[in-house]
Amino acid sequence: MSQLAPGLATCPGCGATESCTLFSSIDADTIPVQVEAILEGTFEQRTCPACGAGYRPEHPMLFVSHARRLWIVMHPMADRREFASLELAVAGEIAAELARAAPIVAERSRGIRPRLVFGQHMLTEAVRSAWSGVDAALLECAKLLNFRRNVQPLMAWGPSEFAFAAFADNGAAICEVRALPGGARLGEIRLPNDILAEVQAIRAELRTRFPELFERAYVSATRYLVGDAL
Repeated sequence: MSQLAPGLATCPGCGATESCTLFSSIDADTIPVQVEAILEGTFEQRTCPACGAGYRPEHPMLFVSHARRLWIVMHPMADRREFASLELAVAGEIAAELARAAPIVAERSRGIRPRLVFGQHMLTEAVRSAWSGVDAALLECAKLLNFRRNVQPLMAWGPSEFAFAAFADNGAAICEVRALPGGARLGEIRLPNDILAEVQAIRAELRTRFPELFERAYVSATRYLVGDAL
């Protein structure tokens, strides 16, 4: 069930705060208009009354789609340092939810793998990749492989992470470059389609090398490139 709750929005530009109503949970199977807003990157978009800047408030939220076997927990970017404990909590939450659910609900939820993301832009990435049929773990492996092969040009962006946006006509994955820790959009890169094909071919090897991407909730190359250093 989608739910709203009173919240506090803080402008990342000037720090002004205002009371507002924010989603605490989204049931993607019953509220497609909000799913579309997430996909477009406009979900909960606000204009700061003090400085006029546009932004999306950072806050905890649950995004669920039983039809697509998705359970995504969003936390504010400022919580990223706590990813290790938060992903354990996410796994515990879904286990408890299934344990107390009615049998028909538990059956609908079978096979759901929880995900943990930080920031509105990474919620958008998680939903975009799911709607595009992308294997989240392999996408993160492709980011790591691309980074290893292009260290110097990618390091020029400074501390940053890559958020999947869409596929180009030639099959390359277009990714936004997002500054860390604030999440500002710096530009974009492309993951060549041969890298995507390569990670698919060596999936078993990658699962051994990066087990957290395949078994834990924080499915993110950032956990290896930055960890909890932010």
